[in-house]
Amino acid sequence: MGLAGRAALFVAALLLLTAAMATATVWYGAERESERHQHIVARDLTTRFAETVASMINDGYGAVLPSMLERMAARDDIRRLSLRDRQGRIIAEQGDNPEDVGVSTQLASRVNASGHAEVLRSAKRWLAVGAPLVLNGQRVGVAVIIWPPNQFRLDALLALAPLFLFLGCFTLAAIPVAVHFVRKAIAPLDELTRFAEKVAQHGGAAPLILRTGDEFETLAGAFNQMIGRLDASTRRIQEIAFIDPVTQLPNQDWFLRDVDFRLLQAKAPAEAGAVFVFEFQRLAKIMPTLDPEAARDLIKAAAGRLVGATRTVDRAVRSQTIGDDRAAATARFGAFEFAVYAPAITSPADAARFGQHLTVALNQPFDWRGHKLSLGACCGVAMAQREGKGADAIVRHARVALCAAQTAPTRVKVFTQSLDREAIARVTLEREMRGALERNEFRAYFQPKINLATGRIEGAEALARWVRPDRTIIGPQRFIPLAEESGLIGPLSDAIMLDACWKAAGWARKGMPVKMAVNVSALQFRDDRFADHVLQIVQRAGLPPSSLELEITESVAMEDPARALRLIAPLRAAGVRLAIDDFGCGHSSLAALSKLPFDVIKIDQQFIRALDRGDAQAEVIIELILALAGKLNLEVVAEGVERREHADFMAARGCHWVQGFLYGAAVSAADFSEMLRKQAGEGSASAHAA
Repeated sequence: MGLAGRAALFVAALLLLTAAMATATVWYGAERESERHQHIVARDLTTRFAETVASMINDGYGAVLPSMLERMAARDDIRRLSLRDRQGRIIAEQGDNPEDVGVSTQLASRVNASGHAEVLRSAKRWLAVGAPLVLNGQRVGVAVIIWPPNQFRLDALLALAPLFLFLGCFTLAAIPVAVHFVRKAIAPLDELTRFAEKVAQHGGAAPLILRTGDEFETLAGAFNQMIGRLDASTRRIQEIAFIDPVTQLPNQDWFLRDVDFRLLQAKAPAEAGAVFVFEFQRLAKIMPTLDPEAARDLIKAAAGRLVGATRTVDRAVRSQTIGDDRAAATARFGAFEFAVYAPAITSPADAARFGQHLTVALNQPFDWRGHKLSLGACCGVAMAQREGKGADAIVRHARVALCAAQTAPTRVKVFTQSLDREAIARVTLEREMRGALERNEFRAYFQPKINLATGRIEGAEALARWVRPDRTIIGPQRFIPLAEESGLIGPLSDAIMLDACWKAAGWARKGMPVKMAVNVSALQFRDDRFADHVLQIVQRAGLPPSSLELEITESVAMEDPARALRLIAPLRAAGVRLAIDDFGCGHSSLAALSKLPFDVIKIDQQFIRALDRGDAQAEVIIELILALAGKLNLEVVAEGVERREHADFMAARGCHWVQGFLYGAAVSAADFSEMLRKQAGEGSASAHAA
């Protein structure tokens, strides 16, 4: 028997009880009493129906309402069912009699106006009852039930009074049995309600088992399917939110939550442990050469290497028994950045030892697709109990240490407050440098280059200086490394080149031409439009291209010799001279000379300074460079000439140019211009005397 049948059985029992009680009263009052009981029963049933519908809507099961209404309206003892909202619009309605639409509309308006149940009864003896739908204390609509006409007339009541009296007595005796069966009939609805409350409170519940063979069993099955899908969706959302899709390691969000939880669970501050942040620098160089599938496979291999090494080092360094709650946890933070949290490490020395063992293990070569690979790992360490109360602060400090570890001999660095101050200072200096570039505070200073054949200043090297508004001058040793690290070296080099070309063009117009040498940064040289950019600067400044000399380090030029040759070809065609800087310091110097069309070789100053120590090897190297340059028809510039003996040594062996403190340090444009004017005046005086 379905829900509609149970409701009909319940209504029939109540009607029989009403008829039995009516026969005991006055015959005329019997009919009125019957009508009064019909009103009460209809009102109660409609109110209960409205409460049930509101509960189902509130719990998200409104989709089953049309099916339920259709089954109930199919019963003979219900004429029409209707659900309407506060504005009287139909939500759902079942019934075939067109004249009932107006009655339903009228009754819904009355209930909306009064806020409580209302009853209408017509001369045709049908009965209509409306009750408000209440959700969370707010009225949201009306439920209306129209009952069919009463088939029992007053004369029938009089004729069947003995029978009704018997039925009334029987009904009175059967009330406890009827109540028992009614409660049993609506028990599944109570179970559904309790199930919905558990889901609402706890986000889930054990599957609901109903074996009623009716709509309740169908609804319970639908509930179970819905909760199952909800649980699966929740797990999938958590996986997307907290698991790295490539390595299946926890991501940074999960790692931070886990560390915060473990810190709260630590029994003592000394048991909080340490965080290790690793960067695999070799991956950054290898990944661009791989297709997406191979790149993902390599990342998985690196992650597996980290997990295995962490497990091994954890057992070796923390030799005490380690449970699941004390085991080291690994995570992937970014493309080439991973992290490890090891609890119960009590001192920076232990943390450093743990990090060194793990870094050494990670950097051991391993086989991948037939290749021997090394990850190039470096590690930043931060102690949890010392370096911050939360995981965010600890990880930030570990990353600060990681930046310092990239240049450390052991490739491991433990965070200290001095590192934090240095990091803040770097950030502050970088911010100031960006502002200085916008305000054009970087200037070209000029170091004289002496032609040993004439003894005159015939060239200069442009060097960067930062001239603050208070006229404080900051040397390149302070800002050039940070500019290279932050990517500002490109704009900075462009600014120096433009300033140097403008100054050289101005001196040439005044009859004091010099060959201007400008250093080229690696970032500038990686730009495919480098040659066009240089030629535009020369053209804007009005400087003949042959007066510009670009100094390129051999390491930059030999990154990709074929590309470098294509890049400098337009410059060579325009007349720009090219110098190979720091010659002799790298392993590819001879290869650079054989593959690229340089005009000038610059001997690194370390060989010149070695002459002061009587280094015979330095003398041989210098002589070999000069002999090589002579054979290749290249000019040679010696840097770092600080003593007259250096200059005489280079002149005796055929060096063309020298520069160094012997002839002057880098000076401002105004001072260098004065040096050129003084030299020009001395030349004029000598010519006049001759």
